[in-house]
Amino acid sequence: MGRHRIGPHAYDQCVASPTVVEEHEFDVSRVEAVGGPSGAGAAFDRLEGCMQSLRGRKMYGILYPGHPDRYFACLRLDNEESDDLGLERAIVPGGLYGRSHVRDWNTRIQELPRLFDALHAALVGSGYLIDRARPLIEYYRRMDALTIMIPVMGKDDVE
Repeated sequence: MGRHRIGPHAYDQCVASPTVVEEHEFDVSRVEAVGGPSGAGAAFDRLEGCMQSLRGRKMYGILYPGHPDRYFACLRLDNEESDDLGLERAIVPGGLYGRSHVRDWNTRIQELPRLFDALHAALVGSGYLIDRARPLIEYYRRMDALTIMIPVMGKDDVE
């Protein structure tokens, strides 16, 4: 039997059911993207321009869906004394989030809406209700690894 090579994105497509985890709330410094998600690149440029280095920094994209969508490029702050870079501070709410990992995200930016839609469908198909009171989260773990998260209510809360 020969081995078959699996394509680079096969892992992203073969997870049977979504992973749901409890996230704690956390503080961020943030820059709002002009024009919603389409302005994310410029918002991250502005945020990163306030830092001497990205090394060791935890970067997030936070999306509040609505009309219009509001998107923020964010730097996670470790504690109350963390340098907020002179930017607006906010709290990202905790709770249950369904998540999926995206490899090579910077070559797949155009796919992110579809990947969020697929995660949404998988969560609903697994019996979760989407919590529309909390934001969608993008956690940029590394230059080649992104975790996308959608807030959900526990299955026990669905009745």
